[in-house]
Amino acid sequence: MMIQKPARTLATVLLALPLAGLATHTAAASPAPVPEVDWETSINHFQFDSEKFIGQRLSVACPGLTARDTMPDIYGTDVYPSKTPICTAARHAGRIDAAGGTVTVQLNPGASEYLGSTRNDVASADLPATDRSIVFVDGPGSDGTDATRLSWLPRLKWDTKFTATGLANRKLVGQQFTFNCPRAPEDMRPRRLVGTDSYAFHSMVCRAAVHAGSITTEGGLVTVRMDPGKRKLVGSIRNGVESSDGSGGHTTLSFVAAAR
Repeated sequence: MMIQKPARTLATVLLALPLAGLATHTAAASPAPVPEVDWETSINHFQFDSEKFIGQRLSVACPGLTARDTMPDIYGTDVYPSKTPICTAARHAGRIDAAGGTVTVQLNPGASEYLGSTRNDVASADLPATDRSIVFVDGPGSDGTDATRLSWLPRLKWDTKFTATGLANRKLVGQQFTFNCPRAPEDMRPRRLVGTDSYAFHSMVCRAAVHAGSITTEGGLVTVRMDPGKRKLVGSIRNGVESSDGSGGHTTLSFVAAAR
């Protein structure tokens, strides 16, 4: 007579695992530098101008202005249409000067209108409503952004893989994305997870976040950074979640304390 084995719940797995595994720790991959762009580059260059990126942030490095550079046309003041060249708008907004620098924009729903102005030697014009807009994080025009941002961020299912979020574009290595994780199901069962601190690109976001200590099984906001790949990822047992060894591939994931 065959005896059916009871289903393995997370609790039974933890009781069976050696305590030595609880102390395993590895370093996350070094973050990739933010991409360097020119004075005419918009977020569309990164395929970022899409409804699925509403509430998410993109960081770029703007070059110094040279005699060969010309300022493309822009529209708005503090809040700009999503197709606006990032660095030109950043200079208009006072986020950088002619020497360039790193800036972070957030994609928001579009404004009902955009009012032009002349600032910092850059002139912008008026424009009617558009579908999406950008603001500079921590700059003028972003007041209240964090308070309203929560409703725009994707609410994942407990076992949603990063590759299923629609944001897993390898051109975005070095960028950070924020998600809202639900409370873990009562009958949460072991599922394959690869890595410690650095996780496989196809990892289940919320489960990996618990393993990393970013959230508990009560859920909450987590920020994922896309990192360069690693030759090998090492598994461990952490916070009630077991992970395995495996290949890091071309891109890995890690968790950071907060979005830029």
